[in-house]
Amino acid sequence: MKEITLPSGAILKIQPAPFAEAKNLHQAVLEELRKIRYEGEHFSFNFFKDAMCSLFSSKTVENCLDKCLRRCLYNDFKIDEKTFEKQETWVDYVDVCHEVGKENIDAFMESLCALLNKYHSKAVKKDPA
Repeated sequence: MKEITLPSGAILKIQPAPFAEAKNLHQAVLEELRKIRYEGEHFSFNFFKDAMCSLFSSKTVENCLDKCLRRCLYNDFKIDEKTFEKQETWVDYVDVCHEVGKENIDAFMESLCALLNKYHSKAVKKDPA
């Protein structure tokens, strides 16, 4: 189990989800990111803002992430629908979602980015302009 100390001091213990649940989360994230336009060589603040707003407002992402969250511990208690009911825990919610999401989709994203870079390099070499 990966252990992370959150900015509030709470301890998050992440148990990776099974392949199928992690893949479902990855697909839901990709579905949301596909809607965001990216132009230029560098990611802008607006790109990241739009990505975060899209991901955190998606019910599909939320449902997939919820399955991953339920395998994790927050201050040694299993995460469930009551974990973030107390207002003092709200400060950790975004960090918990980010860390659990990242842990479950990083491997997919790394290989996808490598594949995209491979095809991008081929397309750039063929482009005469």
